[in-house]
Amino acid sequence: MSATVPRRVFLKSSAAAGAALLLPFHLSGEPSPRHLSTSAGSNSFSPNAWLELSASGDVGIWCGKSEMGQGVRTSLPMIVAEELCCDWRRVQVVQADLNPKYGEQLTGGSLSVRTSYDNLRKAGAVAREMLLSAAVAQWSVPRSECRAENGFILHAPTKRKIAFEELLSAASALPPPADPLLKNPSDFTLIGKPTRRTDSLAKVTGSAKFGLDTRVPGMLVASVERCPMYGGTPRRFNADEVKSAPHVGAVIEVKSIHLTHQFGETSGPGSRNYSCSGVAVVADSTWAAMQARKLLKVEWSEPPVASESTTSLREKMLRLASEPGTVIRSDGDFAKAHAAAAKKIEAVYEVPFLAHAAMEPVNCTAHVRGDICELWAPTQIPGAAAESVASALGIPRDHVKVHVTFIGGGFGRRLIQDYAVEAALISRDVGAPVQVVWSREDDIRHDFYRPAACHVLQASLDAQGNLVSWRHRGSSPSIETFYNGTGISPQASAQVDSLDFPALFIPNFRLEFTVAESGMPLGYWRSVDASGNQFVVSSFFDEAAHAAGRDPLEFLLAAFGPARKIPVGTGNTLDVGRRRAVIELAADKSGWHRPLAAGRGRGIAAAFGWGSYVAQVAEVTCDTKNGALRVDRVVCAIDCGTAINPLGVKAQMEGAINFGLAQALKSEITVAGGRVEQSNFHDYEILRMSDAPPVIEVHIVPSTESPGGCGEPGVPAAAPALANAIFAATGKRIRRLPIRAVDLRSA
Repeated sequence: MSATVPRRVFLKSSAAAGAALLLPFHLSGEPSPRHLSTSAGSNSFSPNAWLELSASGDVGIWCGKSEMGQGVRTSLPMIVAEELCCDWRRVQVVQADLNPKYGEQLTGGSLSVRTSYDNLRKAGAVAREMLLSAAVAQWSVPRSECRAENGFILHAPTKRKIAFEELLSAASALPPPADPLLKNPSDFTLIGKPTRRTDSLAKVTGSAKFGLDTRVPGMLVASVERCPMYGGTPRRFNADEVKSAPHVGAVIEVKSIHLTHQFGETSGPGSRNYSCSGVAVVADSTWAAMQARKLLKVEWSEPPVASESTTSLREKMLRLASEPGTVIRSDGDFAKAHAAAAKKIEAVYEVPFLAHAAMEPVNCTAHVRGDICELWAPTQIPGAAAESVASALGIPRDHVKVHVTFIGGGFGRRLIQDYAVEAALISRDVGAPVQVVWSREDDIRHDFYRPAACHVLQASLDAQGNLVSWRHRGSSPSIETFYNGTGISPQASAQVDSLDFPALFIPNFRLEFTVAESGMPLGYWRSVDASGNQFVVSSFFDEAAHAAGRDPLEFLLAAFGPARKIPVGTGNTLDVGRRRAVIELAADKSGWHRPLAAGRGRGIAAAFGWGSYVAQVAEVTCDTKNGALRVDRVVCAIDCGTAINPLGVKAQMEGAINFGLAQALKSEITVAGGRVEQSNFHDYEILRMSDAPPVIEVHIVPSTESPGGCGEPGVPAAAPALANAIFAATGKRIRRLPIRAVDLRSA
C-alpha cells in the first residue's frame, strides 16, 4: 500500500501516465449513472469523492474525511479495494480539500466508516464491473468465465489475464452500472484482515503534514492573548511597547464576533457569544511571537462568568438534581413501585469539566487576499470553518478555500472553528499569510469543555432481588443550549443518553433533567454525554447488584433477559442478543469467576451506541493503607459489525480505554473567579504510560452486520468498570471522578 499522497501529486502523476478511468461516487448516495470521461472537469456532476485508475496501474481514492489518528486513510480505501479487486499495494489515498462535490465532510461521531461503507463498496464494484465488461468484449467470451483478481481480469478456461490499466480506454467508453453486484462477505480477501496503516511511514519519517507543519511563503506567526474569563474583551493594552520587541511586526486586537457553531448551523436566540477575541502578537517566528506576548499588559472587561466557581456550580447542580426536573422518559409508576419495594438504594454521582487536550496544539494558517481566503486547517469539519471565516470576513462562503491537513488528535475540539477565524482575521489585518499557534496553556485554559454534571439516583428491589424501580435526576450545563440558544425545548437541551438502558429493562423508570446555567464554553468530547453518564449508570447498576446480594455479571445479564430484538421508535430495533454477547465474551475472557487475591478485584461495565456494542472488565490491585491503585488488566469485547481492519479496531479500543481511564484517574478542570485553574499537563493530568494497564485485551466479535463506530464506543465503559473493580477489591464505592488516593484509603 502506497503512502498517502497530496491530491495534486496524484493528479500530476496520473496525467503523465496517460489515460485514466475516473469514477464518481457518493459517500451518502448512489453511484452516478452518468458516464464521465477521463477528465473530471469535462462533466458537471459533482460527486462527494473520486476513484481513479491510472494507466500506471495506480488506484487513487479521494475522500472527504479527516485523518486524526483513527485510521480512516486505511479503512476507507480498504473498502474500495476489496470490491475493485485491485492490488492493495497500488492504492494511494488522496486527501480531499473542502469542495461541495464531497458532500458533508464531517469527521466525528464515529461516522466515517459506517456512513461510507455501502457506497464505497459500490464505487469499487462499479469500476470492477466496467473493467470486466471491457475484457469480456475484447476476448469475446462469456462473462461467467471471467473474474477480477489483484489488479487483473482473468479468463479461467484459457488462463489468460489482462491488467486493469490495459483496459482503461475500453472501460471508459462504457456506462457505469447503476446496481453493480457486490461480493459475498465470505469472499472478502482484504476486509476483515489485519492491515497495517497506510500513513505509518509518513508519520515515523516526519513527512506527514500536520497543521503545525504548514509553511507558506511570507508567512508570519501569531500568538494570541485571550481573556482568562470566557467572554471578556480587551479594554486597553500596551501595543507600542510590545511592538518594539525583536522580530515583532504587529500587535492587534482580535475583535469578538459571533461564530457559526461546529455543524455549520446558525445559533438560535439566547445562545452564548460563541466567539474569539483577544490581542494578537504577530512576528516572524513562533518563538518571537510567544516571547513578545509575555510583555503584554491587557486590561480586560469583566464578563458575567467572573462570579462562577466549581464550588458554586456543584452546589447548584446538586440542588437542581435533587428536585423534580423536565421529564425525559417515564415508564410505569416509579413513586408507587418505589414505595412498595422491599429494598431501596440511592446515591449521588458527580463528574467534572474536561478539556480535550489533543497532542497537536490548536493551530491554523490563513492567507486573506481581498475577498479570497485560503486556509490550511487541522479541522474535523472544514465546511464549518469556511462558514465561520466567511461570516467573520464578510465574504461569500465559496471564496474560502480549505486545505485539510493531518490532525494530531481531535476528540471533538477540532469541530469548533475559533482558531480558523482568528487566523483569518489576523491575516486580513496584517496583509500577509498568518499561522496562529496556541500554547498548551492556551489550549487548556480556552477550550470548549465537556460539561460537569451531578446525578441523583434512586432504585428499589423486590424480595427476589430484582430491580423494580429506577429514577435518575441529572443536572449539568447544556452543550445544546450553549450553541442553539434558550429557544430549544428542555428535552433537546438535556445532557442524557440513558433512554434505552436501563429504561427498557426496568418496569418503573423515570429520567429527569434540569439545565444548570453556566458561563463556561462547552463542546463535544469523545463519546459526548456517555463519557460521564455511563460511569453513573453502570456504577449504580453495580450498586444495585450488591444490594441484591447477586453477582454483578449475573445481575446484568438477568436484567437484559433473553436474546431478542425490541422495537424502538419507527423502524428501529434494539438487539439484546448482541448486547449479551459482548458482556459474556468479556466476562469469559477475563476469567470472571476465577478468584483473586485479597486487595484485588474485577469490575464489569458495558456501553452501546454508534452502531457498536462494547463490554469491558477491569482488574485492579488496591492498597487501602496508602491509597495506591494499579490497573492490572482490561479485557474488552466489541461487536462493531463488520470489522474493516481488525488492527484499527484494536488500536481504537486500546486508545479509548486509556482515554476513559484518564478521565477516571487523572483529568479535571476546575474554575475559580470565572478562570480555569489548570494550565498544562502538570495540573491537568492525562494518563501516562506508567499509569496505563500493562495488559489490554481486545476481542472482536465476528460479524457480517453493517460496520459500527469505533472511535467513541470504547470510552464510556472504562471508568465504571474500574470503579466497580475498586469496590470489589476494597468495598469502597467511587461516586465522583477523578478518583484520588484519599478515596481509597481506609477510614
